[in-house]
Amino acid sequence: MTAFNPNTWLFVCAQRELAPGERIVVPGADEDILVVNADGVILAVADQCSHQALPLSEGLLDGDLLICPYHGAQFCLRSGEALSAPAYEPIACYDIALHDDKIFVAPAPR
Repeated sequence: MTAFNPNTWLFVCAQRELAPGERIVVPGADEDILVVNADGVILAVADQCSHQALPLSEGLLDGDLLICPYHGAQFCLRSGEALSAPAYEPIACYDIALHDDKIFVAPAPR
């Protein structure tokens, strides 16, 4: 995990603003980052399907599983692993920090 630094990590929102099952997209340096409350666990991945570089943010969320809204590829939000065709490559994952009841995401993927 990248060492947390509130001056370099990206502020997402207050923890209370991201209820279970909700998501938010924050602009990163190189790509948008999808931050999800997966049944109480905050996870962050690149908001871009590895199949055709389309946004994942409107996909169906089932726990830590996200389904691409365009072609149905499934991804594990914990590991970024592509779990079904047509995606075969993983998506980038980002570290999360909870500090003073706020959610922060690392500035670069792990």
